[in-house]
Amino acid sequence: MEHIMAVCLQAGSILLRSGAETSRVEETIARLARAAGVDRVDTFVTLTGIFICLEKDGTSLTRLTRVHQVGTDLQRVTEVNHLSRQFVRGELSLSEIQERLTALENRRPLYHPLLRAAAAFVSAGSYGFLMSGNWRVLLPSALGGVVAHLVSQWNTRGQGGNFLRVFLGAMIGSSAGVGAAFLDGGPGRVGQIVVGATIPLVPGVAVTTAIRDLLSGDLLSGMARGTEALLTAVAIAMAVGLVLGVVL
Repeated sequence: MEHIMAVCLQAGSILLRSGAETSRVEETIARLARAAGVDRVDTFVTLTGIFICLEKDGTSLTRLTRVHQVGTDLQRVTEVNHLSRQFVRGELSLSEIQERLTALENRRPLYHPLLRAAAAFVSAGSYGFLMSGNWRVLLPSALGGVVAHLVSQWNTRGQGGNFLRVFLGAMIGSSAGVGAAFLDGGPGRVGQIVVGATIPLVPGVAVTTAIRDLLSGDLLSGMARGTEALLTAVAIAMAVGLVLGVVL
């Protein structure tokens, strides 16, 4: 039963660190455990921890694991779901799925950092243009978006937390966008440039996941994710307010 528990904890940890909803984590763990022949499985998943209790042939086993560095990687969520369904259909043994999960856990991020920076460039520039309808806003917004993204990715494994990184990213990114606009002849549409530059930092996935957790009845996780998204929005607002207060 230790082997089954290890696989369940590993699958759940990967899902939670990749930004999956807690209901999906609990469902996947239960699916794996039942397919492995466990008589009863109880799970309790929060944003930072996974509790699992398995019972088989009158013997029970309980484990707890702490989860750090929650982020967003929907590709990993999809692959863990696919592996769990393969295990349920009998296409993978317990050792094989553990091997696949370990390989998935150790794999580098699917998208290269340069590609993610390019995505930030396109999304920030496009949004700035949509907000203003002015081509001269596109480039400053895009430059600001790239800077905001790069700063927010700094020291993700260190101390300081997400709030400080987002605050610095929004402040430096907005300043870079406004500075680029000045070099182009004047501040012009500062508001649209700042909005475009901070778009890569908006916690859209966190808000969506929080709503899904709340709707599925996971009130604790839903409120925790909602609070995290709210703090991120506050960090962006404080940084933007600071920049606009200096410029205007």
